[in-house]
Amino acid sequence: MRLRNKPWTDEFLVTNQKYLISWNRPAKIVFNKEFKNDAPVYLEIGCGKGNFITQHALLNPSINFIGMEKEKTVVGVALKKTLATFENKPLNNLKYFNDFAEDLSDMFEDNSIDQIFLNFSDPWPKSRHAKKRLTYVKFLDIYSKILKPNGELHFKTDNDGLFASTLENLELTDKWEIISQTTDLYNDEELLKNNIPTEYETKFHNLGKNINKLIIRNVK
Repeated sequence: MRLRNKPWTDEFLVTNQKYLISWNRPAKIVFNKEFKNDAPVYLEIGCGKGNFITQHALLNPSINFIGMEKEKTVVGVALKKTLATFENKPLNNLKYFNDFAEDLSDMFEDNSIDQIFLNFSDPWPKSRHAKKRLTYVKFLDIYSKILKPNGELHFKTDNDGLFASTLENLELTDKWEIISQTTDLYNDEELLKNNIPTEYETKFHNLGKNINKLIIRNVK
């Protein structure tokens, strides 16, 4: 997600750096040092303006959440929204990570994450860019590596082509089991239970666009 640069971003992020994960390459991120506990960790890759991850953190105080986003301005907007949403409540279980998701196994220990969210990732619609899609088989294998056994990946997209290619890539690896899937989330009562929409999801659902959802389990 691209936003016009906001001049307050740098100062705001420095002031609120305790809510950010700083990755000291080449060492890997240690969650119990970041969160001061050993609670489960859920990672959203491409967190956008933060509504989804913020609502999850509010509703699940016993789980640690990481919102990962490559654009610094977007991280600033998301964190500002999170702090406003929490108001006077302590924010202990959500941190943002301003970095790229090229190889998460460089950043995170194997078998360290409990759940991954991919929400409305860039579809890279041209076939020559297929390897850039975050559900390309290379990325699926990386997610399997950093997820705990039986950890889950939850994927939502409005792009039917991306959804179809994701299913095709799942056939190329033996590391995943499909738990559930739909091409019309808002007409699937079971999958719609407890659904937290992203800003993008709400916009396109209101325009009548179908929303695809897939849940898969890591079987290594």
